Amino acid sequence: MAHRFNLLLPITVGVACTAFAVVSFAADHNSTGLPTYPHDSGGKMDAVYRSIPNGQQCMSYSGDTPDALEVVEAWYKKQMPAAKTDDINNHSLYGSFKLDGIKLLQGNDFVNIYRVPNQRTTSIEIFKCKDAPHAG
Repeated sequence: MAHRFNLLLPITVGVACTAFAVVSFAADHNSTGLPTYPHDSGGKMDAVYRSIPNGQQCMSYSGDTPDALEVVEAWYKKQMPAAKTDDINNHSLYGSFKLDGIKLLQGNDFVNIYRVPNQRTTSIEIFKCKDAPHAG
């Protein structure tokens, strides 16, 4: 019996480690290099760069939090002090739909922090972008 237990132990540990690895990789973590809000409820990370309306290629992470819009905006401004603040509705990715919030621009990258009217959560979208391709 002791011999059988010793043979099963490595198999059991291997299965447990594999299950942990699958769970770890299943979570969508922000891999943009830009800060993740500490009370983010978990979100979705793009697997590939995608074209956005201004021609840039960006990967994005999107999440949300029940925290107030003003609290999230203040946290991001502190984390990204060199970022330029703009109205979320200027050069909007959302068309003519009006939102409450800001866009923080830092180099090619930006963070959209907004709340849809009558929504109980604050949305956070983090974009890690490459330069727009040059025609030539």
